[in-house]
Order: sequence, then C-alpha cells, then structure tokens
Amino acid sequence: MSTEINQLLSTAGGAQAPFMGKHAHKLDPKKRLTIPSGWRSLMGESGVFLMPGINRACLTLMSGPVMTQFMQKLQGKMLSSPEEMELMLTLASESDHLNFDVQGRIRVKDEHLNYAGLTGGVVLAGAFNHIELWSPENWEARKPQSPGLAAAAKAIGI
Repeated sequence: MSTEINQLLSTAGGAQAPFMGKHAHKLDPKKRLTIPSGWRSLMGESGVFLMPGINRACLTLMSGPVMTQFMQKLQGKMLSSPEEMELMLTLASESDHLNFDVQGRIRVKDEHLNYAGLTGGVVLAGAFNHIELWSPENWEARKPQSPGLAAAAKAIGI
C-alpha cells in the first residue's frame, strides 16, 4: 500500500509551482527550522502540513492545496479494507499542521524529529510538489539504494 501512497503524493499538486533544489540548514537551539523564503512563498500563508515519510526516514512538508488534493485522492481509496483504513488513521494521527513564525521558521515536534533522525543539520530537498526533510546521514545513505535517475524514469514511464 505504501507504493500507492507514494504515487498519490507524487501526482497531487495541481498548478502549484514546483519545489526544486536542495538546501542545507540547521535546527536552531529551540529546534526550529527555517524554510527558504522562496519555498515559503510557494507554501502560502496557511502554513505547512507535515507527515512522516512512507518507508523513508524523512519528513514530508506539503502546502494546503497539495494536502487537500492528497486527502481527496486518499479518501477515495481508503474505504475498501480495514488495513487501508488503519493506514489512513495512522497517517492522519501522525501528521501535523505547522505555522511559520515571523522569521519563516517552523517548530517540528520532537517525535517527528526523532522519526527522521533530525538532531542538527537538515537537508531540505525539493520533490516538485512537496519538500522532504532529511538528516544529512539519511540523505547520503539513501543514495546507494536509489535506483538512479534512468531507472527511476523508466519505472514511471518517462
């Protein structure tokens, strides 16, 4: 089922401008993370939605419109089995809505920081319709497991 969730996430997004590039930031002493200003403007005034990565040691940040589209697509699929309903409950209960402070920072809950292994440095990676937050160690560790650009493109038919 996690493959379906990742496919839903990769197709949700509509006309929003894409999040592209990569930034290295650090959590401040109060465990706040600054989101780059260009990405904040793409997120909009309503803050961001955070959820744990699916089968990945990272966190996912989405704008309100992308989260709405994601939930609509997810709800259409989540009524067919108890397992799917449990997944929907787990995702919703472990997700969060975060507002930016006046300096463009978010405070991610400790449980989410622990899930992704975020203790100091954070790699913010654009993933077109969302942002992924990775510890530098997990970011580097995923590279050998990645099928590579050509294999990934072939897998999705481009």
